[in-house]
Amino acid sequence: MVSGPAGRRRLRWWRGSLRTIRAGERAAWDARRVDPLPTIAFGGDVVLLSPELAGITDAHYGDFIAGNVLEEGLGPILARAWQLLYVTEFIDGLAACRATCRFFDFCRGAAAGNRYSENGAFDSTETNCCRVPR
Repeated sequence: MVSGPAGRRRLRWWRGSLRTIRAGERAAWDARRVDPLPTIAFGGDVVLLSPELAGITDAHYGDFIAGNVLEEGLGPILARAWQLLYVTEFIDGLAACRATCRFFDFCRGAAAGNRYSENGAFDSTETNCCRVPR
């Protein structure tokens, strides 16, 4: 971290962010077998599940910002992530994939960014990532 304007701190690097989160908050994500993949923008805004969501706004989902690490720690931001529409819809989409796709154990339900950009929704299931072998 380096000091920023008015004594605020700015992040220079962020490695192993999940290791810094309290065990209970980490367990909520682990139980769902989801990596929250926190992306921290220059101003400290945190977007979850997909770095491609940083800096965009959607009429249905809003700005995708879960919080700001210059105002609070990453742990509390992740702990309340289940209140965000796009996060809950993504979890619902993963459940639908798990229930209907025989390849779920291989792909783990596709990436949030793919679901959003290809289907316009996080609770969707099949994407090009599913249909086209890598």
